[in-house]
Amino acid sequence: MAHTRSRAGAGILTAAALLAVTGCGGSAISDTGSEGDGPLKVGLIVPLTGPVSSTGKALRNAFELGVEKVNEDGGVNGADVEFVVVDDGGDPATSTQLARRLVQREKVSMLFGTITGDTAEAVTKVADDAKVPFGTAILGDTGQCHPYAWGFGESTRQLLTPTIPALLEKYGKRVAVVGSDYNFPHYYLRVAKEQVKRAGGSVVAEEFSPIGQTDWQPVIKRLKAAKPDVLLAMVVGSDAVSFSQQAKQFGLLSPQLGYDGAPLDSDYYPALNALVDGRTHTVRWTDRLDDPDSRAFVADYRKAYKFKGPMPEVAGNAYFGIQFFLAAAKKAESADGEAINTEIGRLTFDSPLGENTRFSAANHILQADMFQATIKPGGAYEVSRELGRFADTTPMPGCS
Repeated sequence: MAHTRSRAGAGILTAAALLAVTGCGGSAISDTGSEGDGPLKVGLIVPLTGPVSSTGKALRNAFELGVEKVNEDGGVNGADVEFVVVDDGGDPATSTQLARRLVQREKVSMLFGTITGDTAEAVTKVADDAKVPFGTAILGDTGQCHPYAWGFGESTRQLLTPTIPALLEKYGKRVAVVGSDYNFPHYYLRVAKEQVKRAGGSVVAEEFSPIGQTDWQPVIKRLKAAKPDVLLAMVVGSDAVSFSQQAKQFGLLSPQLGYDGAPLDSDYYPALNALVDGRTHTVRWTDRLDDPDSRAFVADYRKAYKFKGPMPEVAGNAYFGIQFFLAAAKKAESADGEAINTEIGRLTFDSPLGENTRFSAANHILQADMFQATIKPGGAYEVSRELGRFADTTPMPGCS
């Protein structure tokens, strides 16, 4: 299902096109859409159904609050920002269809959202063709830069540079990698190999499985046979839970095995808790960050959505990311996508993600702060170390 969202006092679009459910489990915009000049409009594409829907809903919720905050502060260029939310079900073909219709029929000036790397890649191609900026809040990158795509989550190198040396020093030099079979986990493996080699270790096993895998026992058997000291997991959605639970059941996970990756994200804590308690995890944002703006956001989120568990990192990235985008639109003094995109590349922005954050022109990766969080019983992702800013200005094809 896809819809527009209206929160009291936020001035959000209330009369947009209804969307029809497709056979892919996502949605498509109807033929009626806004025309002509008007307030800045943003299209949000997220999986509200399917295996990564819980993360998609967290992104949507935080995005809504971010737009509401901007509107409460006067909107953009004197008008409240409007937005349309659509459900892609985590399917790249649906993501493409929705992105095209948001641009062509809803006349959005920017796009935001998606969860997996393949859906982000699908929307990126549409954004480049339409010359409208597209922002993501998910961690990681795929090693390819696009003129109109910008990522607010930590890049693969920003994530792994502080993580891998610490894991190898504590647990040992033999590393196994397991991931969901789409573009980002494969790029994650490539960067992991660089970092592992640099830290004096070796990758002894590589396993990839399609999203939706239920029986992980054969994969776990092969991973155990490699006798790793450290396991890096980039399995996502409900697979992160099923893999971790079965890895524990079949004797792969133990306190003696270093374990990091997506399953340690706070999204999955309610299902995995005891499996990850006490471990450390590198993050861009956590709901325990000691910052007044972050604390206010956490309080608003919990109140608005009656949310009690650890908040997903993607929520913080989305909340402050959309404010960055809208600050660029305000600076551009225009709803034109090209003009806004130019200002995104120039802007420096202060938020709990860091002071003077900005994007590298070489790769469109946000140069922001990183933290080490220790996972406490009950789901508190406590900041145990401020890692500072890990610059990632590695040139990538497409922008360098």
